[in-house]
Amino acid sequence: MREREAGGMRKMMTWLRNRLHRRHLVYLVTIAASVLFLWLGNAYATEGMYIFDGLDNSEVVTAKVTQIWARDARPLQVGGQILETVTVYFEAEITGGPRKGKTVGAEQINDPFSPVAFREVERGDRVTLVHYQRTEDDLVWIWQEYLRLRPLAALGGLFVLLLLAFSGKQGFHTIVSLIFTCAAIFAVFVPLILSGHNIYASTLAVCSYVTVMTLALISGCNYKSLSAAVGCLGGMLACGVIVLVMGNMLGLTGMLDEESAFLLYINPDNPLDLKAIIFSGILIGALGATMDVAMSMASALCELHELSPELGFRALVRSGFNIGRDMISTMSNTLILAYIGGSLSISLLLIVYANSITELLNREMIVVEILQALAGSIGLLLAAPLTAVFASFILTRKQKKGFEG
Repeated sequence: MREREAGGMRKMMTWLRNRLHRRHLVYLVTIAASVLFLWLGNAYATEGMYIFDGLDNSEVVTAKVTQIWARDARPLQVGGQILETVTVYFEAEITGGPRKGKTVGAEQINDPFSPVAFREVERGDRVTLVHYQRTEDDLVWIWQEYLRLRPLAALGGLFVLLLLAFSGKQGFHTIVSLIFTCAAIFAVFVPLILSGHNIYASTLAVCSYVTVMTLALISGCNYKSLSAAVGCLGGMLACGVIVLVMGNMLGLTGMLDEESAFLLYINPDNPLDLKAIIFSGILIGALGATMDVAMSMASALCELHELSPELGFRALVRSGFNIGRDMISTMSNTLILAYIGGSLSISLLLIVYANSITELLNREMIVVEILQALAGSIGLLLAAPLTAVFASFILTRKQKKGFEG
């Protein structure tokens, strides 16, 4: 009896060791594949990338204000009002770049016609300065902005610490996946757009990479990850088809605001497809929530199957649908609220200046926001049942080897 128990324990330890080895192997392969994807993708995407080469040769540096010299307030009469143009003269020490350590004189100009009056600089403030040639013989450093990176870095550090404290190893995997996701967006996807490549294909490629990479790093190569990937990509494809069809039906042009016009004229020889930019924004915006729903569904069904392996395909699918109802309701609400919050300022302006509800709801900017919320939510709704059906199918198959990890 003891020999049998010892043999069973050895088998269990061998199985666990093999599983851990395979998990580590999958993790390392995913890291290596991601680095290769980013390196080759960036090299391919940046080849022929359009970068505006204008006439602005100004230099921007970071600096710390060391002394306030003077404050000059010049009155200006406009109609019946007396306005002031305030110029603050100060000394600052450059803290970055080839001029680091050099002390320069600078000016901060508060124009009364600016929409917002900036706070006047004080000693100890960290700012950005621009080396600006006011006239042919007058070269001066001008205050540009307050330096806000340190508070943001501190907040980012707090986020990382909380994630590690509450999630441990999984939190570390999440941070790694976030780094690769941001790198894929800014080192591959954005250069692909600026290089004139097909935006639709680039969006699908990057979304697929982010999905597979994230699930592999967080969960490994197993039934759960496979089911979540299939459900997530299926939901995203459905979302993309809806955006394409509705974009044509709604007659969208992609010209939503001033930023859209700037994008259109970045490269006059090869202008960007603004409708494709809308497509990309909607899919990337919905990807995170869709992946969350798919992974939650797959995880729940895998755990249910682990506890009750006698459950058949129909029973698992029925349980998945029951699990998904509450999940989808709250996640759809989250997605729509995120879109409303992101466009709140524009919505307020349009509501104030709209003559009627009909006019407001027919403006392309509002139409795109509504399309984004509805298409993303539909993709989310479809991801849950797709994941439930696929997970139930592969979990109830007799041959279950090849995905355990």
